[in-house]
Amino acid sequence: MSSSLICARCANLDLDTAIQRASNLYRDIKNGTALPPPPGLVKSSNGRLYYSDAICIHEFGARLSIPSNCPLCTFFRALRVKVQPDIADQRYKLLAFRSSESWMFRLDSLQNSGSWDEIQDTVFMAVVPDDEEIPSCCHEEFWLEKDIPSVGGIYRLRAEESTDTDPNILVRAREMDGRVNLGLVRSWLDDICRKHHGKACGLVKDCEPVERGFRLIDCWAKEPAVKDKAWGATYAALSYVWGTSLADMEDWPTTVLDAIAVTKELGLRYLWVDRLCINQNDTEEKGYLISRMTTIYEAADFTIVAAAGSGASHGLPGVRSTSRNPQPKYFLDSGSLLLSTFPDPRRDVLESSHWTRGWTYQEGILSKRRIVFTENQVYWECQGMATQESLNMPLFLTPAFEDRVDDSELRMADFMLTGIFKTDAYSGGISSNQADMVIMEDDAFRLDYGFPVHQGATTRAQLRSLNEHIRAFSKRNLSYDSDVLPAFSGILGMYKSNEDLSLLHGMPIWYGDICTQSGAQISFALTVTSWYHRAGSSHQLFVSEPCERRTHLPSWCWAAWKGPVTWRSPPDFEHGAFLGDLIATDVETPIYLRDRSAPTKTRIASENPTLMHIKAPLVLKYFHRIPTKKQWSWVRRPGRPGRESLNAESTGWDETWHRIAGRLSFIAVSVPMTGEEWTRGHEEGRLVSVLLFASKDPSSEHSRARFLTVRKVESADREGEREGRCERVGVVMLIVPSVSLVKCASVRDFLKQIPVHEGDGEMVVQ
Repeated sequence: MSSSLICARCANLDLDTAIQRASNLYRDIKNGTALPPPPGLVKSSNGRLYYSDAICIHEFGARLSIPSNCPLCTFFRALRVKVQPDIADQRYKLLAFRSSESWMFRLDSLQNSGSWDEIQDTVFMAVVPDDEEIPSCCHEEFWLEKDIPSVGGIYRLRAEESTDTDPNILVRAREMDGRVNLGLVRSWLDDICRKHHGKACGLVKDCEPVERGFRLIDCWAKEPAVKDKAWGATYAALSYVWGTSLADMEDWPTTVLDAIAVTKELGLRYLWVDRLCINQNDTEEKGYLISRMTTIYEAADFTIVAAAGSGASHGLPGVRSTSRNPQPKYFLDSGSLLLSTFPDPRRDVLESSHWTRGWTYQEGILSKRRIVFTENQVYWECQGMATQESLNMPLFLTPAFEDRVDDSELRMADFMLTGIFKTDAYSGGISSNQADMVIMEDDAFRLDYGFPVHQGATTRAQLRSLNEHIRAFSKRNLSYDSDVLPAFSGILGMYKSNEDLSLLHGMPIWYGDICTQSGAQISFALTVTSWYHRAGSSHQLFVSEPCERRTHLPSWCWAAWKGPVTWRSPPDFEHGAFLGDLIATDVETPIYLRDRSAPTKTRIASENPTLMHIKAPLVLKYFHRIPTKKQWSWVRRPGRPGRESLNAESTGWDETWHRIAGRLSFIAVSVPMTGEEWTRGHEEGRLVSVLLFASKDPSSEHSRARFLTVRKVESADREGEREGRCERVGVVMLIVPSVSLVKCASVRDFLKQIPVHEGDGEMVVQ
């Protein structure tokens, strides 16, 4: 780009020199010949937290806040981290960071690895808001974790670096054109995944074959055609959004034709596409194949994920004639090239139409290898690594098992950013599987690092991952209510090796014994009172999330309601972690399903019951919510993963708790209701909260009593007679403090600490 076209301010900007100085300084810091900046967080005068370890390359002032004819200003303006709300004269600055500080790595683990001494760190830049409250070399707490990944980093690529293959260089940008680099994708597939990932990404050899209705598209035919094939052929699969336009409904829409081209280019002959390979007019065969989704996607050699557009006519960006977004770039007079790495492709996927659809959820999760096409680039994620087209970086493969000395089963190192298609160890990297870790946030994008050993997760990890899959799936959209459980059924197949873990109408049930008692009944009582609807990430002590009812399912299961589900409640309850750690249950309310004469496990497996009978119910006695005299504030350790501050900070949420009969309370309902209406409904008998589960928390000195809130409804039984029944509308949790527990010598004493009394007769919840 000619310097005569740029503005006067940019003409005086020597980026090559500034970037090289930053690179030299970071190199000297790493080598110990220069003093490092303070590593911790600093609090500004207005309470905001920031780091002071960046290098300021340039202060733009307010000139990026408006469009400009200057091509360099235009380049940087397009890559701003924007503030909300947008400010007319917002000031910006250009900061330089070490690549090892980027969201792609967990720095403390990287520094402790055997690779650190050999690594040649690099520098990337970002355009961020310039706030007078924060010094010019500083950046806010979450910019590197959330804000900068949403626009991407800026790298300088010198002419001689474009062909440099030094494996010790940590990160460089890769220059891209309008076509997907399928040669690069094939190297990920053949040279790394197939060669080094072993069983983690290999085919499931002991799966039951698909015995009828199995068809594949022959991509090598002169005209693509669907053919009947015997089970055992090697094939790719396509995961995409069907769409509703006339172009989407064509027999061979653009996305399918592009996927055929990709399949051929990557060396396979056959492709499986649900709409074409399932006879949509044969209801019985269609139902059978839907029930075999786990096998079909697990057995695919790889799955092509169309994460761009909203229908089948959109195509795969960068394939054949389907265009994709041009990579932002700027040539400096020195011959160096400034390149954007695009937004992190994980975020592109999370914001795509593909990520909103119910049926595509299990397609992405069940696949062993995923080749994801976004509007910007191609993204690869398998069971052992995650990488992208716009970054040139070593993959740092390490043995998946410490006792292995060969390279037959490798995976990305634990300091590498993990993927988003989580399987039976949903919580992600190694750090998330720690026994003492409880994750309270429901963030859409949580940074996790490392790739866990799949199909080797503990029961505790599996319970947590089931909850997380339910939470993620419940945010998805379905065209038909009846699809909610069929579209989720494939997820259960990941846990089939654990015979004691199952689902009842989508609810996790543990069949094994708990304290020599029926694990099915105990886990059911805990599970049914642990989920609720919360659309936001902030905790609220009275949550009312209006949700539409799916009447074909029992009200006590999450699938019976439309809306995002969470399994976490304040101050620190996470259902999967709690159930996994549960070693003692102090009281269990008798819970019976429709047929109370058969063993629980047998009954659930054979009949899939829908009615919940509660014999001799204990119901909440008091209903007035009284604000506590004390202000409660929960704290967190701020900072990025591996760089958390030692000083706790107040979170600012839920400072005012309410008590019911002296017990701290948490209430959630799935229908529109205020706190006052909740109290009045109980007083008038329209609402009843029945105790289903109470126990001491294995991880604290307190206890929790969990109630199911129901309202009375009228429904006809099988004989046409009218029978009074209830439906679930919410949950209540009361905290019983340790000071009250020391008085308890028996279960009866424990019940006296909970404000309940005996209800009338038997309750039936439908």
